[in-house]
Amino acid sequence: MVSQRFLIVIVSVSVAVLLFSSSTVSAISLQPNEKSLQTVKTCYGKLSQKNDWSNCNLKHVNISYKNLAGINFSGADLSGARFYDTNLTGANFAGAKLSGVSFNYVNLSNADLHGTILQSADFYHSNLSGANLQDADLQYSRFPSVNFQGANLSNSDLSNISAQTANFQNAILKNVKLLNAELLGSDFSWADLSGADLTSADNTGGFMTNADLTDAKVSGLDTASVDLSCHGNSICTE
Repeated sequence: MVSQRFLIVIVSVSVAVLLFSSSTVSAISLQPNEKSLQTVKTCYGKLSQKNDWSNCNLKHVNISYKNLAGINFSGADLSGARFYDTNLTGANFAGAKLSGVSFNYVNLSNADLHGTILQSADFYHSNLSGANLQDADLQYSRFPSVNFQGANLSNSDLSNISAQTANFQNAILKNVKLLNAELLGSDFSWADLSGADLTSADNTGGFMTNADLTDAKVSGLDTASVDLSCHGNSICTE
C-alpha cells in the first residue's frame, strides 16, 4: 500500500485540502458561502500532460522526475511548490501564483508564465529559453546559470534578482525593471533592453554585444570588464 500524507492549509476563511502520494495529487478547494462550505474547484488524479490543473490550490506540492510537458497550471496557486528535474516544456502557468517556488534543473522552455507572481523563486540551473514571462513579478528571485535565450520578459519586474552567469542572448527585455539586480557575468548579447531600468545593477564581467539599450536607465550600473559593444546608449562603445 502506498503511504499517503494529508496537509490541511487554512488561509483566511478559505480551506484547501491536499492529498499526496508517489504518483497522484488530489486537491479540494473550499470556500464558505453564507450558510456552509461549498466546493468551488476539485482537482484530482495523476499528474500528466492530459490533466487540467488550472485554478487549483496546489501549495507546497513536491514534483520530481516527471514529464509534464504542456500541462495546464494556469491560475493555480503553487506557492512554495518544489519541482526537481521535471520536464515542463510548453507548460501553461499564465496568471499562476508561484511565490517561493523552487524550479531546480527544470525544463521550462517555451512555457507560458506571463502575468505570474514569482517573487523569491529559485530557478537553479533551469531552462527558460523561449518562455513567455511578460508582465511577471520576479522580484528577489534566483536565476544562477539560467538559460533565458529568446525569452520574452517585456514589462516584467526583475528588481533585486540574483542571476549570475545567466544567458539572456536574444531575449526581449523591453521596459523591464532590473534595479539592484546582481547580473555578474551574464550575457545580454543581441538582447532588446530598450526602456529597461538597470539602475544600480551589477553586470561585472558580462556581455552586451549588439544589445539594444535605447532609452535604458543605466545610472549606477556596474559595467567593469563588460563588453559594451551595444548601441542606443551613451555607455555603449559603438
